[in-house]
Formats: sequence, structure tokens, C-alpha cells
Amino acid sequence: MSDNKQDNHDFEFIKEQVIVKKHRKIKKWLLPFLMTVLMAVLFGLIAAITFCIAEPRLYKYLHKEDEDTSPIIFPTTNPENTKDTEANGTESKGNKEELEEGQVKKVVPEQEPETVILEKSIDADIDDYVKMYDDIKLIANNSSKSIVKVSSIINENDWFGNPVEREVRTTGLVIAKHNGKMLILLSLDRVKDASNIEIVFTDTIKVKASLHDYERELNLAVIAVEVKDIPDVFMNNITVAKLGESYGITSGSPVIALGNPNGHPGSMEIGMVTSRGSSISITDNRLDLFNTDIINTDNSDGVIINFQGEVIGIITRTLKEDLNEDLSTVLGISKLKSIIQTLANQDTKIYFGIITEDMTDTAKQEHEVENGIYVETVKANSPAFEAGIKNGDIILEVDGQTVVGTNRFYNIISEYKPGQTVSVKIKRTTSTSAEKEIDIDVTLADKAKINK
Repeated sequence: MSDNKQDNHDFEFIKEQVIVKKHRKIKKWLLPFLMTVLMAVLFGLIAAITFCIAEPRLYKYLHKEDEDTSPIIFPTTNPENTKDTEANGTESKGNKEELEEGQVKKVVPEQEPETVILEKSIDADIDDYVKMYDDIKLIANNSSKSIVKVSSIINENDWFGNPVEREVRTTGLVIAKHNGKMLILLSLDRVKDASNIEIVFTDTIKVKASLHDYERELNLAVIAVEVKDIPDVFMNNITVAKLGESYGITSGSPVIALGNPNGHPGSMEIGMVTSRGSSISITDNRLDLFNTDIINTDNSDGVIINFQGEVIGIITRTLKEDLNEDLSTVLGISKLKSIIQTLANQDTKIYFGIITEDMTDTAKQEHEVENGIYVETVKANSPAFEAGIKNGDIILEVDGQTVVGTNRFYNIISEYKPGQTVSVKIKRTTSTSAEKEIDIDVTLADKAKINK
């Protein structure tokens, strides 16, 4: 037996061993690997497509409570509206006071302000002067949180016809944060032909904006920015502007100009109101103007604020008067609010088609009317023109509502929609015979479609 074991040991070298070839090993794990990669790619593509489709709806659902479907409103106190209620024999809501039968309303005479007597004078030194400017700077800095820098790229051709890009830098006023968007008011000519609009925070951080709405005649536009695109570090430092009133401003009132009043974005100027009381007629409306002693250039934009930090006017370059070519001409904010509100809400702009003048007391006596506005120009092919209104007519009423001024006329027709017809009572002064009252039906139009 031991011999047999020895013989087997001697012949062990001839035992066969099966060796798996290397290329078979590679095939064995390569196919599962490729399948895994393919499935991963397919999963990634499906996930990406699903995210792109679902993300807007998911974001909207998660932020549903943040959405506000109510329109943006900029309230104002308009003296013309008060006159209108008086003309119709009713009291304004804020002044209405009901009296019981037999009760006599007590009238309290106005008291003259008490005389202030200076017992001693206090000499101001340089520190007081510096402190005064520090206080002004603090007001300006707080209000500047509502000012953002805007850059737009406008495609043009050079003298040789070659296409070039021109960058225009300006500033805008934050007027609202609504439905996930930040709305910014600025000059239309800075962005109307732009291929790209951006809000500039730093040289490297910029956020895309889009044209929201505009008013060509006033050279005003509103652009919109998605709030979610703005980094929190900047968003937390932006505030919505406070729109004040411009009715009560007087010559000599101190003011601050912000934006780029001297042509440089982010600049500031201090001055005072030099004149007020002038106005400018635009289609179907009339706006107040006032002037300051702040220097105005062809590149000036911005806003005027009072010392309470409230915006009381928008600097205009396109509606300047020749007499104030080098000084800032400003659109008063009070009568401008309704137009800004229309732009912010993207409401339809009603078109009647007239340029008017508010009537003086002498003119009213001459034409024997108590209220009304004088039609200076009727726009060609406008609703007013088609209805038969003529230059020289006096508009007395619109659908039974007394017209005491052009701004009141604009507010009345703005309550209607394009295609609706209003009954207008006029007094015709251009007839060869005696002046007479006429009722004319005018079908209103959409201003945006007319001006395309």
C-alpha cells in the first residue's frame, strides 16, 4: 500500500487544473456595471425632468400663504375729490358728521398759533453744524434702502453699422414686494430697448429683472425681480419706499435727492424747493410739477424725499420746462400715485384721447359754469375724436359725476374698462350760435393698444 501512495505522489504533476481566463472575468462584472451606470443616468434624467416640472408648483404650494391676490394700493388725499363731493352736495367720508333732529352743529373758530418768545439765543458751533449734516445723512441712508442700482444692455450699431452693446446704469425705487416679486420704478428710456436688465448688488452679484409695465408719455417704467433670486444678505437690507404727499410742499422746503440726481448712480444732493404750482398736461390727465435748486443733467434720475424720509416727487428729464433746463424738475407724487398703482398692478390704461386745461374762476364766469375742464386738444382717431368732441368744448360731467378738474376726470374714467361707453355732458363754446350743453357717448379704448 505504501508503494501505491508513493506512485500516486510521483504522478501528481499530471493532474489537470481548470483556470478561468481573465477576459471571462471582465465580461462577468462589466455587464452589471454598465447596467448600473445606465440605470443611474436614466434615474438622474427622470429626476431632473420631474424636478423641473414639479418645482414651480411645489414652490407655489409651499408659499401659498405668502401670495397676496389683492391689488397694490397707494392711498392719497386728493383735494379735487373733496371739491367734487362738495359740488354734488355731499360731505366727504372723513368729514361727515350726522346730527340728530333739532341738534345744532357747533362751529369752533380756528385758533391762532401761540407766539413763541425767545428768551435767550444759543450760539451754534462747528459741532452743531456737523451734527445737523449727520442727521440729514441718517435720513438719506435710511431712505436709500429703497434705492437699487440697475444695469441694462442696449444693442446698437456704431457709425460703421457694426453691432455693439451699450451698458446703461441708473437707479430704481422699490415700490412694492408682491406675490414673490420686487417691483422697481425707474425711467423707461433706460430699459425700453434693453436686451438684458439686471439689478446690481456688487460687481459679481447681479440678479435678472424683466420689464413689468410702462407709461411712455411719462417716461416711467416698472421692472420686476423674483425675490427668491436675491441673496438674503441683500434682501434683508431692502425696504419698500414710503410714498408721501406733495400737495403741502412750499417754496423753501428742504429736500434730499437720491438715486443719481447728478448723473452718478448712488449719489445724493441736498437742496430746497424753489418753486411750485406749475403743472403739465398729458393725455386725459394733468400732473403737478415743482422745481428744486439741485443741478440737473441729461443723465439725472432719481427721487426727491422730505426730511421725514418720504418720497414726494420723481425727477423727470422728459417733461422739463425750458426755464428750468439746468435745475431738477420734479413730478409731484400725490397725483402720480394712481399711475404708479396702475403700472404695479398691470391694470388696463383707459384711453379717452384729450389734452385739457383746468378752468380758472374767470373762465368759469365767462362761460357760466360752476365746474368743468377745457378741452385744448383732441387726439386724432381717439375715442373722443370718433365721438365728436371738439377743441374748445368744456366737459362738465361724466356719467353724472361732476368734473372739477382734469385729475378728477382721469380718476373717473379709470374706473371703466376698454369697450365701455360713458355719457359725457359738455358745453360747446365753438359754435357760431349761443353756447349749449350736449350729451355725447364716448366708447373708451385701451391706451396700450393705441400706442403700440
